[in-house]
Amino acid sequence: MVPPPLAALKPSGCLNHAPEQHRLDLSVSEWPTRAARSQIRTVLGGRVDEATVDDMVLVVDELVANALRHTPGVGTFLLEVDQDRATVRVFDAGANCAAVAVRSAEKSDENGRGLSIVARLTEEWFAEPTADGGKAVVAVFAIALQENSSR
Repeated sequence: MVPPPLAALKPSGCLNHAPEQHRLDLSVSEWPTRAARSQIRTVLGGRVDEATVDDMVLVVDELVANALRHTPGVGTFLLEVDQDRATVRVFDAGANCAAVAVRSAEKSDENGRGLSIVARLTEEWFAEPTADGGKAVVAVFAIALQENSSR
């Protein structure tokens, strides 16, 4: 076996490889939040501990619901899975990345707590502009894929 070129090694010494990707077009779904939640459970169920999957489902539900509520339209949902990290991206037609921010909510407020939950449950999260003038809201989770669970 020929060793990989040095450029293919990560600093940790692991081989560099592309994460597995799972795309879902939410714009054609009658129930986009349900479809995104189902995608998380289908891809990661049995591969990642149940509590982490539950956290990811809650975050994805919030991100898709926000895209539906606050933008002209939701687009693609992308889940990328690597050995120690899962990243979700919810693409929408809204261009204002600055509007995606944690807000303070009073006890009597019915809304305004979702992104604070996202911030607590993720390793990191942010909004980034896309080439088509929209944005993607990104949430990154630390995960541990269970042995014998590779696809």
